[in-house]
Amino acid sequence: MKNHIKTDTRLAFIQFIFSSFFSDLSIEENSNDFEKYFNKLSVSSIEHKEESLISFNKPYFNKLVLNYDRFIKNNIVEDIVNPLISFDRKFESWDQINKSIILSIFSELEITKKEKIKILLNDYLNISKLLIPKIELGMINAIADKYINEKKII
Repeated sequence: MKNHIKTDTRLAFIQFIFSSFFSDLSIEENSNDFEKYFNKLSVSSIEHKEESLISFNKPYFNKLVLNYDRFIKNNIVEDIVNPLISFDRKFESWDQINKSIILSIFSELEITKKEKIKILLNDYLNISKLLIPKIELGMINAIADKYINEKKII
């Protein structure tokens, strides 16, 4: 799979997790709706006059969603993230977008080969630059690094 397609799929995955916070549907129903309504959706941006398509790799997206579902069913996320934090703002009080980013990173790490982890983390951090302020990006990076080191993934 081409790198830009994987990046677009990871961006869609973050958006999926974010949208699922506001839905009463199951993960499977949310995933089906997300694929149906967002893949190949034509959108325009403030910077560009022309419209572009939101596009992602459906099989890879489904793999990420299935693993995310398994991850949140088998873990108490607060018990994983909060011990990694060295400041007073616990996971429960984070912005939804920050939660979405860290959950996408943690769940994908579960299915990623060791030699690909740095690439995965770098890709998520580059995506995050578009979504959150620099200080929040530093927090996400630090927590992801601690998680990787504590789990001895690398």
